[in-house]
Amino acid sequence: MTQSSTTNPGRATKTLMLGVDAGDLAFIQGHEHRLPVFRRLLHAGNLRRLETTSGLLSGSVGPTFYTGLQPGAHGIYHQLQWDQKQMRSRRVSAAWLYREPFWYELARNGVRVTVVDVPMVFSSRLDQGTEVVNWGSQERLIPFHCNRPELTRDIRRCFGRHAMRAEIPVTKTHGQLARIRRDLIRGAGQKGALIRYLMAHTEWDFLLAVFGECHQGGHTLWPAANPASAAPTDALLDVYRSIDRALGAILEAVDTATTQVILFSLHGMQANTSQEHFVAPVMQRINSLYARRTLPGGPKPARQRSLMRLLRDHLPARLQHAVAQGVPVEVRDWVVNRATSAGYQWERTPAFPLRTDNNGYLRFNFKGRESAGWLQSGSPEYLGYRDWLTAGFRGLRTSDGGVPLVAELVTTAEVFPGEHSDKLPDLIVSWNQQPPATQVESATLGRFSARPDSGRSGYHRHEGFVAVQGPGQDAAEWQSVNHIKDLAPRLLDSFLGPATS
Repeated sequence: MTQSSTTNPGRATKTLMLGVDAGDLAFIQGHEHRLPVFRRLLHAGNLRRLETTSGLLSGSVGPTFYTGLQPGAHGIYHQLQWDQKQMRSRRVSAAWLYREPFWYELARNGVRVTVVDVPMVFSSRLDQGTEVVNWGSQERLIPFHCNRPELTRDIRRCFGRHAMRAEIPVTKTHGQLARIRRDLIRGAGQKGALIRYLMAHTEWDFLLAVFGECHQGGHTLWPAANPASAAPTDALLDVYRSIDRALGAILEAVDTATTQVILFSLHGMQANTSQEHFVAPVMQRINSLYARRTLPGGPKPARQRSLMRLLRDHLPARLQHAVAQGVPVEVRDWVVNRATSAGYQWERTPAFPLRTDNNGYLRFNFKGRESAGWLQSGSPEYLGYRDWLTAGFRGLRTSDGGVPLVAELVTTAEVFPGEHSDKLPDLIVSWNQQPPATQVESATLGRFSARPDSGRSGYHRHEGFVAVQGPGQDAAEWQSVNHIKDLAPRLLDSFLGPATS
């Protein structure tokens, strides 16, 4: 890391902000001796652990960071969300839930900005500065896009396609995991090279870039307890080491006397403790038994009928992975929508599960909100059904030890109120911290057998961090940064002053 021969005790003239998407602080600290650049950044600067929205809505962290708003205000929690007008899941679009990132305010006020691969942003509308969107991101709403056509051509010519492929949520073979490891290692090197290129070829006062490789690596390469299903030895560490080398090369070009360096992550990773594979069958039985209790002699509730779900349940995972990698994202979205949303008889469906990652997401089929709504919000029927649903999930126990499966059911709008809280799940089912079960039972619902099929050995941990090094690292203002939503206001303040943000 280049050091200037003079020191400047005042504010930084530049800020270099480097993100490690889903980079886990505990994992980094546990392997510090093999991650020298991470170690240097964590120990030489002001390190703060951050609260996140990841514990309930893991996909919301990107928009929460770049807007400085909670999920109820920005409304984004996943790439594919429920559209109550069309009664289906669809990809979040700018026409639906656009929110402007904080660096646009910087640019309007004369700050020269360069931004690379912040997750879950839309096509660039930036007039001044440089914004590269989804060249190498794990979570993405749109394909690769850049606000400067000439730079788009340069990126494609000089760097090609980023090596990280789309993550397909199916069980993976050892060979597939080995390929993912190789792709992520190569991708981290590519990302580092692109960042260095942009540092040299764009004018910037604020440069923000995010490495997405440890996000996909954390999901697919997290060390598993079962050696038979484990990824290659040290595979995830190898990905982090590749990022570490890329960070080192980037920092060699930085004058730390005039540049503030910020390393951050919006959430972490840990071993998979999700029981999400039980949500759909449990909801099916809750709805079926509730209808039999409340509508005696009525028609037997129909099961969700979906050809895509049937294929998902019966096609070999290896074949699903190969097919999904070979088709456009629009086709993958269509398949996911048909598997999760198709086949319901809405006039007899009081609630249903939504697309999810870790926790269980449930939505009530309310009249006046859903276009095919059936249940009246606040009615005695709704209150009775909600009690039945809640009791059903709370009563689930593992068959081999009688351990409760569910930690709590959270009413989302109470935790995340706001103008777009209706875009979020109504209830979030969080799990007790234990390995994924394959058989659970309930005194009222009976027994369920299901196996996790996402291919994920790791899921998100509810902690982020920020480490600040260089001019301003000890400023009192950083004491107010305790949550990922506090980062955008802090950065606006540091460039524009408190009155602007």
